[in-house]
Amino acid sequence: MSWVDGLKKHSWQIASVMIGGLILVIAVVGLIELRLNESVRGIVVQAIQDDLEVEDKADAVRLAVLDVRHYHDNLIFGGPSPRRIQEFDAAYQNLLSKIDSLNKVDINGLDSINPGDLHRGAELYYNHFRPAIELYESDRTSFELASDEGLMLLAKLERDVRQVERYGEQLATKSVEDVENSVNHIRVLLIGKLIGYILIGATLAYLIIRILRAQQKVAADLANTLQIKSDFIADISHELRTPLTVLRANAEVALDLERTCVHTEMLEEIVRESSHMSHMVEDLLFLARSDAGALPYDWEIVSLPSLLRELAERGNVLARQYGAHVHIGPMAEGKVRIDRTRLIQAILILIDNAAKYGPTGNIITLCANKMGNEAQMEVQDQGSGISEEHLAKIFDRFYRMDEARAHKRDGSGLGLAIAKSIITAHGGRIEAESVLQQGTIIRCYLPLLKAPASVQLPAEPALTQNAV
Repeated sequence: MSWVDGLKKHSWQIASVMIGGLILVIAVVGLIELRLNESVRGIVVQAIQDDLEVEDKADAVRLAVLDVRHYHDNLIFGGPSPRRIQEFDAAYQNLLSKIDSLNKVDINGLDSINPGDLHRGAELYYNHFRPAIELYESDRTSFELASDEGLMLLAKLERDVRQVERYGEQLATKSVEDVENSVNHIRVLLIGKLIGYILIGATLAYLIIRILRAQQKVAADLANTLQIKSDFIADISHELRTPLTVLRANAEVALDLERTCVHTEMLEEIVRESSHMSHMVEDLLFLARSDAGALPYDWEIVSLPSLLRELAERGNVLARQYGAHVHIGPMAEGKVRIDRTRLIQAILILIDNAAKYGPTGNIITLCANKMGNEAQMEVQDQGSGISEEHLAKIFDRFYRMDEARAHKRDGSGLGLAIAKSIITAHGGRIEAESVLQQGTIIRCYLPLLKAPASVQLPAEPALTQNAV
């Protein structure tokens, strides 16, 4: 019985080793839990990206198909005209662009549709119907036959796009199932920890129960977040965008059919308001995709002077609508890495705001300076200025400073938020400075590219400081 005596003699040491072993096992299980939690987070993010990248881009293609069909109907009911043909061609090019954007997303898991099928389907429709437009006057029967066949091709294209949309939904559903499986694994591990804590003592058992509840709540919150996000995108995409497009399309068709009817003013108001709502929906979707990091960026390197000239030229088109003018101020040399389209969109939002809310004859100054390793781009106006209490909130979504701005029906209250999102995505920042009755300055900071010592940057053409 010497071994029994040994157990009694060293019981404390044995108990310590057992408890230490249990704590070690619990610690290992805890590390596994953390790993599974990260896995759940990754699955949730992937599910959101699947919904945004596949389903939303497929929905954009479907809306582009509806636009093409709308302008196709215009040609049928109103007959070909240079303007209608130009609109039809532009809608077709937009459709190709949306299809190309969708093809950049991985849809290889969809067996029934290859990435190139949608592009070929669109080309087949266009090549079949476009030549028949010229036969409208000379051979109406051939035109109508080609039109009917073209509409069938468009219908097939829309069915294919809907398959891609459903594929995106399936990806998101699969990710949700993976989340549930991971939660089940976490639950098993937590039960093991619960047993270990019971062996150690009632206090540790109580703590593990709390951890179990906390983990279950985290898993439920993650699953709920995914559901809310999916519902939001689906509601916006399917409940707002499509009806607004159809509403606007029908109103435009009605206007094209009869411009002198008694309902012309009402139809024109429908077109204006539906267009305004469509822009707001697009702005919301832009911000949602930006928040999820799902916006594609086409990066290129440009020089500041050439960028400023382009901005001034395009900004003047906006400013003249409000009796304002864009003037180029001081410009520094340097190069920045940007997505030209998106950065121009951001700066034009600032110019549009300055012109829209400034006085008639407002001079908007656009300039660029070097601030250390950053390029500072400024948009300065001569408006009434912004008070201190509003200045910190102007980049918030839907924020409006006063009733005068609230009555501007062509704005959504999202412009500055979009501009901030774009500048942030470029690794920059945006800030505002304003003095009442003197004007406002919006400054955008972007990282400057460092030129190698052995490389001489090309000289820019001489620039004038006069208004563009």
